[in-house]
Amino acid sequence: MNESTMFGADMKKIIFLFLLFIFLSCFPIFLGAAYVAWQIYAGNYADFEKSRIIDILSKETVLYYADGQSQLGSLFGQEHRIYITIDQIPQAMKEAIVAAEDEDFYQNIGIDPKGILRAAVHNILFRTRQGASTITQQTVKNLYGRKETDLFTKFQEMINAFKLERVYSKDQILEFYLNQFHVTGNGRGVGVAAKYYFNKNVENLTLVESSFIAGSVKGPEKYNPFTKTTLTGQEKAKREAFIRKNYVLERMLKSKKITQEDYDAALKEPVPFNQGKFQFNELAVNQIIMKQLSRPEILSAIGANNVDEVGTMGLHITTTLEKDVQSAAQFGLRQNLSRIQLILSGFSAEPQSNFINIQKPELYGFYVGKVENIDKTADKESIKISFGIPTCTVNTESIHRTAITTDQAFRKGEKKSLELLLNSLHPEQHVLTSIYKIESDGQMLCSLEARPRVQGAAIVLDKGKIVAMAGGFSSSEYNRAIFAERQPGSSFKIPVYYAAQQLGWSVLDPISNIRDVFTWQGGFYFPRPDHAINSLETTILGAGAKSENLASIWILKHLLDKLSYDQYLELLNFLDITGNGKTLAQTLSTIANKFNATADNEIYIKSGILEKIKSNLTSDLNVLNDIRLKVFLRTLHFGSGFDKQTQIVTEDKELSPKEKALRVNILKNSLIRWNKTALQAKKAIESLNKILSGAPITELDRDFFTSFAKIDENSLAFNTQEPWKPELTTNLIEPEQITPLSIDALLSLIRYNPALLNPNNVYLDGIVPLTMIDNINYELNKQWKTIQSAPPLEKLYWNDDFRYSLGMFYTANMVNEMGVLKPLKWVQSFPLGSNDVTLSDLALMYQTFLTGKTFRYFNTPQTNQLLLIKRIEDASGNLLWEAKAKEYQFSDSFYSAPILNTLRGTITGGTAYQLNKSIILRSNDAAVDNELLEAQIKIPVFGKTGTTNDYKNGTYVGFLPYPTSKGDILSPDHAYTIASYIGYDSNEPMIRKGYRVYGGGAIPAWEEIALTIIKNQDYADKLDWKYLAEKKAHNIPFDFGSGLSQVVVPIHSWVSVATKDPDDDLSALQEQNPYANDYSETGQRMFKVYLPGSLSDGIFLPKRKVAFYNPVPPPQAPIISLGAPEQPDMHKQNGSVSPAPLSSFSNNLDNNDKGSLNSADDDDLPKERMLKKP
Repeated sequence: MNESTMFGADMKKIIFLFLLFIFLSCFPIFLGAAYVAWQIYAGNYADFEKSRIIDILSKETVLYYADGQSQLGSLFGQEHRIYITIDQIPQAMKEAIVAAEDEDFYQNIGIDPKGILRAAVHNILFRTRQGASTITQQTVKNLYGRKETDLFTKFQEMINAFKLERVYSKDQILEFYLNQFHVTGNGRGVGVAAKYYFNKNVENLTLVESSFIAGSVKGPEKYNPFTKTTLTGQEKAKREAFIRKNYVLERMLKSKKITQEDYDAALKEPVPFNQGKFQFNELAVNQIIMKQLSRPEILSAIGANNVDEVGTMGLHITTTLEKDVQSAAQFGLRQNLSRIQLILSGFSAEPQSNFINIQKPELYGFYVGKVENIDKTADKESIKISFGIPTCTVNTESIHRTAITTDQAFRKGEKKSLELLLNSLHPEQHVLTSIYKIESDGQMLCSLEARPRVQGAAIVLDKGKIVAMAGGFSSSEYNRAIFAERQPGSSFKIPVYYAAQQLGWSVLDPISNIRDVFTWQGGFYFPRPDHAINSLETTILGAGAKSENLASIWILKHLLDKLSYDQYLELLNFLDITGNGKTLAQTLSTIANKFNATADNEIYIKSGILEKIKSNLTSDLNVLNDIRLKVFLRTLHFGSGFDKQTQIVTEDKELSPKEKALRVNILKNSLIRWNKTALQAKKAIESLNKILSGAPITELDRDFFTSFAKIDENSLAFNTQEPWKPELTTNLIEPEQITPLSIDALLSLIRYNPALLNPNNVYLDGIVPLTMIDNINYELNKQWKTIQSAPPLEKLYWNDDFRYSLGMFYTANMVNEMGVLKPLKWVQSFPLGSNDVTLSDLALMYQTFLTGKTFRYFNTPQTNQLLLIKRIEDASGNLLWEAKAKEYQFSDSFYSAPILNTLRGTITGGTAYQLNKSIILRSNDAAVDNELLEAQIKIPVFGKTGTTNDYKNGTYVGFLPYPTSKGDILSPDHAYTIASYIGYDSNEPMIRKGYRVYGGGAIPAWEEIALTIIKNQDYADKLDWKYLAEKKAHNIPFDFGSGLSQVVVPIHSWVSVATKDPDDDLSALQEQNPYANDYSETGQRMFKVYLPGSLSDGIFLPKRKVAFYNPVPPPQAPIISLGAPEQPDMHKQNGSVSPAPLSSFSNNLDNNDKGSLNSADDDDLPKERMLKKP
């Protein structure tokens, strides 16, 4: 074959292959085009019939209670729309939505090829999603859903867009679109938007209103001022709405849909918000449902791109809400808010405009009714209320209860208040009522109520699952349980106690409970108690029960007192201050910047040394037996800056004379001042000794020596002109009257007994031995000299201000990890609830106290999570998603029993004592319930009140354990966490005349919820109560855990009291000392507690454990064991090496010899290292 022939054959092959390549490349395109053409011209159009589309638009996703059968509500069902036809929609609204969402809508073919190409390039180059959907595509997606996001699904969506365009006009497609976008809560569509935002019909919308609605479609919550509770939030939403409105106007002007004049006029006009109501009852829980549905893992599981699509997917969503408990939460909260309003403002009628005929009132419903007749017969009073056709009766008991409630603030007596109440009522008057009982014959019993200005919330959790939630007086209101941030008051004392245990404290360690000043970062803080103080010392157990402010603030300052130096180093590493390869310079820089602390601050270091010296001296028997000396040591400060602060206090015009005198007296107890006084005393003694040796007496001596007074035959007082008086600090000390001696009487005394001038026998201000001041100074200077040559971190260990900061920092971090989302201010008033938190966050934190566990359901950074969605099924019942909890042992369960006993103390003898009587075993079976009412068997509950100092908020949060099966023993493993609060949205004090609403004001709602759970969850069938009834016992047992000792202690004592029978019921002893009020003291009140430790010869020796909390690992990350990483050599300096850090602090620290963490291992330390013990 010649060369030309070969070349021709090769060319044919090349041409053939080229044509084959072209064919193969184009074949899928031809095939796709054929498929598109077939679908468009010969495909199934059944789903595109208008009746079918209207049906789809009305298709709702249904919400169910936890039983999966009882319907809770729906997401965007038919009743949640106001369907608007295109001819009802003003031209401005149509043009605004087109300008905002798809400016080429009337020109495109249902898709935007250029937009698709642009989005594809952007997605490839920048790896971020950019949308390119037209209004037609968005309408298709909302009508028919998009369960998958693959290319074929998107291709099918484009075909459906072509189909929709073929069947309907552009205006009809726009009509569909305008009836399906999300507005708020359950509301969808332009009809709802017009009503909700502007309280008007669609046809009356202006250009400004239309442009705002069009601009809000993609993010309505951002621009909605009605869902914001703070003025700042509302103003921000309005500003964002104004900007968004102008964005749409600009696009309308650009597309020549409005004139320049219209644009200029509308541009300056604010969005005229005027909230209206639409025809459905918006449930507060829907806000949370929508938030949780927006989780990526849920959207992926149900095949939705965004939460907007869920409402028309026809899903079956089972929530964690339990119907009976939810009903009780809403009813209990509403009744309590009404009760508080009756106290604060009395009873008042309702306007006639609030009256609506009710065909079938429901149990626990609140309705405005009309008074038909009133019977004022004494002790037979009754009121007949009409709701249109049905009626209810306010019986004698209910009328008297209302009169007593209104009298709590007015204090006119029940008889007078009853007379005033009945005289304020008359036929035809409209009143708010609640139906609390429906008899078997249909007769309804109701109570008179007050529509509250005061608001509140309640929430019930079980391992993070929301069992019940009430966000306010109305279920259609803002959900305060989840979103309202309030100060929790004293309920925030408990996390401080929890942190203290992790740092080595026992709940029975003695702590100070005295008026004092707390210095930190150069500031002076003078906390006040909110009730009379009955003990100068208490314990964490007693402080929790009686809600002691002073003791709680004291323990916050002293959190690190039980840590050894090694444990302190481990704490620095744990808090990421050291470790991870940080150099000493980097660590010191972090400490300086974050804590404003340095290693060379002499004042703060000496203050830290003084704290240790005070602690050692306080344990001296002589001090223990001298209450004045004990107060001196408990409240002694180094005193830097105290003179200047005294002047500031003196000039403070806002302080009362009594408070001013008290603060000045507190500031006198400083070592600097005592040193000056001691120097004066020594000079006076020296002069007296010279006189005894024959020196003459000068006039100056005569004035100077009058500072002396006789205490007894063997001691003298040396008084300053303005002495320190411990009786001003506490009313538990009687003032001592010591008469100054004349010079002649003084000389006569010392001539008779020269030993009186021995410094051991001279007491400064009649209280403090002169030698004690000398000894304190000697020890302080000796230890300061040693510390001066120590490495920087060791110096910081003694820095009192840094230790204070470190304790607060640890506690705030711990609380964040336990579920409180917002960053917390670590301030001295932390235990008093100075940080704003939500009720749900507070409940999450408390839930952790039960077992030390946190629960996570979603792949988000939050370490302790709420769950409201239990499972999701499609319309055919196929499971799409189900919640699964991941448990984490956040803190050692060792701490659960002590903290639960502390929370139990508030019930058995503290600020929530009323629950010790009311939370008893009940049953829905009438016969069984009668037996139980007679037996009065108490269910062990736990909790803490919380009141802000200005009575703006009242909170109660606690636990109700539940049995899981017949014969079960109640334990921390199975318990509901219930939290409730009350307070004005405007944050004004809840005060009327002499009445103040404190944390106990939130208890009635808590109580209603707890009793409903006890009844409806068949406690009586599961718990063995008949044995207890036979034995005349009154307490259901509770298992606090293993390895615990029973201890009986007086309320403020750390000394155990032996009982003949360890199973004695203390109820009889408790009842002998009934409370006149929440804070009255009963010296004989005893607490039976179960704590880690042992009893030896009647003395309880607590077992302690230093174990920091375990930070929860991030989503998808393995759980990492918290060992002790190797420390860098930052502890080396000048040839000295500080002790190595402990390898682990999860070890038990048994102190069976002395009951003290510090003293347990003192004998094992070289004497030169004894300094390292705080």
